[in-house]
Amino acid sequence: MTVAIGIDIGGSLVKLGAVDGSGKVLMRGAVPVHRDIEFEDFVGQVTKATEELTRAFPAITTIGIGVPGTPNPETGMLNGRCPAIPALLKGSLSKLFSAHFGVPAIVRNDAVCATHGEMRHGAGRPFSRFALITLGTGIGGAMVIDRKVIDGPDGLPPQLGCISLDPARTDIADPVPGMVENLASARALVNRYRQLKPDTDAANAKMVCDLAKEGEPIALQVVDEVARWLGQMIGIMSNMLNIEAAIIGGGLSLAGPFFTDRIARNVRDFVLLKPGRPPAIVTVEHGNDAGVIGAAALALDMFAPGRE
Repeated sequence: MTVAIGIDIGGSLVKLGAVDGSGKVLMRGAVPVHRDIEFEDFVGQVTKATEELTRAFPAITTIGIGVPGTPNPETGMLNGRCPAIPALLKGSLSKLFSAHFGVPAIVRNDAVCATHGEMRHGAGRPFSRFALITLGTGIGGAMVIDRKVIDGPDGLPPQLGCISLDPARTDIADPVPGMVENLASARALVNRYRQLKPDTDAANAKMVCDLAKEGEPIALQVVDEVARWLGQMIGIMSNMLNIEAAIIGGGLSLAGPFFTDRIARNVRDFVLLKPGRPPAIVTVEHGNDAGVIGAAALALDMFAPGRE
């Protein structure tokens, strides 16, 4: 049985898994981390958790690591900033883990990993071209064209959250005027609701969506506004690249069809339907496992081509 280790690094938690060639997570692990952790401590803790997986599955063939930044595929070093875990800028995880465990290791952007996982083993399986859009504190994701996840020069992923939809908005001009992340992320949804209802005790996007499902007028208005912005964003991508689907992940995806059906209705207003068609709007299949599965699958596809 072909098994890889997938490691998904977040700002407060590192998720790990032993993943087989079909995308099944055979065993899981987790390591709490914090923004100010030192590089040596981070590597030590994650190495220890990885060793627990390799003891259970000693014949692992490769390791895939997803990071919240822009790693150079050749060196494993991160380019630019890494606000979630700044210590990751201090060394190459791929080189360290490859040397320690004696197998090839790769480091890629976390959204790229999640997109690869959904393409190979999740909601992206039926599609040749699609976008994966993660709606959390910010907006991230990646594009798949002809069954290949598109990665930029030196590992730079697409900056989907920076698509400008309302450049005249001076109140949300940083870093790109009127960008979709400041209009339609989970954080933006909550901020908009608080703007319209200052006395609310709604602390997160789930609470706002739950109020909308109950028919609370202001919450429903805000959810519809966010769905409209996302419809415009997806319409732009569809007109450019003729994508077949947009796969929605992140915290807002948990609102389910109540939310995604609204996005789908709005997309039709921004897509040239003939000769094209509106892309399907679906949610991720693997949820919180997408990053782990994707990192492992990406590593397996690189180092075990032709596998079943």
